Amino acid sequence: MDLPDACPSARFLRWTAPTCTAALLLFQTIAFAFASENTLGAPTTPSIPAITAIVQASVKNKELFSQPKIDNRKFGAIFNNDVNNILAALDPARSASDNIADYRRALAEILVTKPGILAQNVGNPDPVIYPSAEATLWSKYVEGSQSQSMQRLINNGTDPLTITIEECRKQGVRVVASYRMNAEDFYEKGLEIQDFGRAHKHLVIQGAWCLDPAHAEVFAHRMAIFREVAEKYDIDGIEFDFRRWNHMVSNPEKNHTVLTRMVRETRVMLDEVGKKKDGKRLILGVRVGPSLATPETVAKYPGAFSPGKDSSCQELGLDVKTWIAEDLVDYVSPTLFWPRWPGHPYTQEFVALAKGKNIGIYPTLFPMPLWLDQDKSKDKALEPEDTERLKKYKDGLCEIALKMYEDGADGISTYNWYFHLHLAKMPKQWQAYYGYGMGGSAVQKHMLSILGSPEEIKEYREKAWLF
Repeated sequence: MDLPDACPSARFLRWTAPTCTAALLLFQTIAFAFASENTLGAPTTPSIPAITAIVQASVKNKELFSQPKIDNRKFGAIFNNDVNNILAALDPARSASDNIADYRRALAEILVTKPGILAQNVGNPDPVIYPSAEATLWSKYVEGSQSQSMQRLINNGTDPLTITIEECRKQGVRVVASYRMNAEDFYEKGLEIQDFGRAHKHLVIQGAWCLDPAHAEVFAHRMAIFREVAEKYDIDGIEFDFRRWNHMVSNPEKNHTVLTRMVRETRVMLDEVGKKKDGKRLILGVRVGPSLATPETVAKYPGAFSPGKDSSCQELGLDVKTWIAEDLVDYVSPTLFWPRWPGHPYTQEFVALAKGKNIGIYPTLFPMPLWLDQDKSKDKALEPEDTERLKKYKDGLCEIALKMYEDGADGISTYNWYFHLHLAKMPKQWQAYYGYGMGGSAVQKHMLSILGSPEEIKEYREKAWLF
């Protein structure tokens, strides 16, 4: 879309855009807003003098970032860590110092494997697990031991995100703040665990337990949350997790433009904050549907088919094609909702879109095979002495990872891996029902350490030893 030739800012933008990536991005944003009706409310009428001032400020420096450019295809493994799994494994009956030590010990089990990025889930996107002036603190309304443990951390001058950043810096691992973009984990209570949701129940997506970013108030609230975490915390970027849950925006066929605007404005914000901080480009990653447009009823992902939960990007309102074409994102993680093997996303589609771009494609590997998920026996846990089943587990994990690389993946991301809780011997082993056991957890940890190398995965598959 073009601004009218009569618009002086349009002529200015066309002249300056080639000199600066940021200016080009601003031109795309402004053109989009000028030429289309704002789905958040009234028609968009940008202020031409204001636009000109913004762009002139952006192009003063020909190079936006002073630090070397990162190759986004070389992260290897991206480890997505649940918002509350470590918190839930803490014992609030222990002392605050013990809780902090336990938290760091669990993180150490992850970070010693040296993933390229730790995508720490920090919010739903509201509430969050760090003190915030924009969002509700997780422990305010969420009941149970995890909130008690979190409040104890807060009372002792720290929080889960701060601890995570500190440990990542010690280990030299990048950390991004990952937000579940419309989590419905608390079902009908989803709006009750956040102040904003309690005050804006009329702004929900019809038929869902989550807010609708097509409303201006919701959109602005979320953008304020994202800006705050980028400015306040020493993170390397932000991840938008569009796979939790299944409703990202009302009327996705029309309102996909709302989510694209959110991605686009977040890209601009991260560039602005990164330049102010230390001159490095902050990462923007997205966790998206398992295919671009194939309906789940057609795909029926083997072993992973979860009716109503494996929507395509198109069905979710995720215009990944535009995000990649405009270089808005740094990595894309196609993800099934509950991806038991042999189910896996349509990686090749995303690889084709990103060809020639500095955008990494990291399909998501879930640690649960269908055969283990269907095992309802009480002693199904994969313990070290169960060598036959452990070898089956190890070989299967390698096979599905190698299939992703065959499909053109730059690396692999993870989802719902909890080995660190077992191996750190956390006080509360709530995740035991998954059946990984100490043996399965050891396999997962070793696998994570080599997940960025298909050659090492092939070698591991051929080895008789398990971990």
